[in-house]
Amino acid sequence: MADEQREFWTKVARSYDRVVDLQIGPGARSMVRDRLAKEGRLGSVAEFGCGTGYYTEVLASHSDRVVATDLSPGMLDLARERIRAGHVTFQIEDVQRTSFPDHAFDTVFMSLVIHFTEPEKTLCEVRRILKPGGTLILSNLDPGALRGLDRVRSAIRIVYQGLTGYRLKPPKGLGAKILTERQLTELLVKLGFRVLGSETLKDPSRSSNIPLEYVRAAAPAQAR
Repeated sequence: MADEQREFWTKVARSYDRVVDLQIGPGARSMVRDRLAKEGRLGSVAEFGCGTGYYTEVLASHSDRVVATDLSPGMLDLARERIRAGHVTFQIEDVQRTSFPDHAFDTVFMSLVIHFTEPEKTLCEVRRILKPGGTLILSNLDPGALRGLDRVRSAIRIVYQGLTGYRLKPPKGLGAKILTERQLTELLVKLGFRVLGSETLKDPSRSSNIPLEYVRAAAPAQAR
């Protein structure tokens, strides 16, 4: 599956920003970016699923160093074009199985990533590479928060905009591991994280736009 995803995201990289905003709501990601800009100092940061570098510049302005990673070489090429900060490096990583040593980072950030992975496996790896008490900041797609026709409309829009925007059939099961806010927070607690807060961010321009949950959690204070 990782190889299939790597190939897919590389092929659609130049269309990604436009298509994802059509799928979830044109202002949703910018709301996440604005919220991220309000964070304090983040220390040493690992970003997973950096994509085209949409959030990387904000992370860089709050960090001592950023390692921006993605599964897709094509996405990383675009991110390198976009971000020139000297304390930002880019590399290919699978968030479920990284090359980083234990307790390497003060902060981990990922947005619209966890539903493309095995969530528990991903969060266990995040816990491993975070310093004890380090911070996870996660933006999670939560279509389960929609009701009735809004939920149907959002599902149709995701499929339609994906097919017409990318003009490429996605890998089987892509995005199948979507978690509600409650499922995500329960999983974090199960794995020893302390949930610091969860905020719902949603583009108000359309009722069927998909909410994003901006979740902050602290890694266990004692190393596992």
